[in-house]
Amino acid sequence: MGGCTFESSATLPIGTLLELVIKPASGEEPITVETAMVRSVREGSMGCRFVSLQPDERHRLSRVILNLLVGQHIRTSKLLH
Repeated sequence: MGGCTFESSATLPIGTLLELVIKPASGEEPITVETAMVRSVREGSMGCRFVSLQPDERHRLSRVILNLLVGQHIRTSKLLH
């Protein structure tokens, strides 16, 4: 898990360093990426590479993503049956 893309009406120059705070829809505590670097900019979105992410935050983010994937798989399976 080296980065992410997110929707944004703002655009920042490529190479800009920022702190990201990810708020899981599950209501869990926000996950903080201490340092992310803007790597791509498109209309309405930006892609960032994680430069500094603490191990416990990485673990929490992995768990949130896994839960999203499992939930998506379950919903898709129900639609197919």
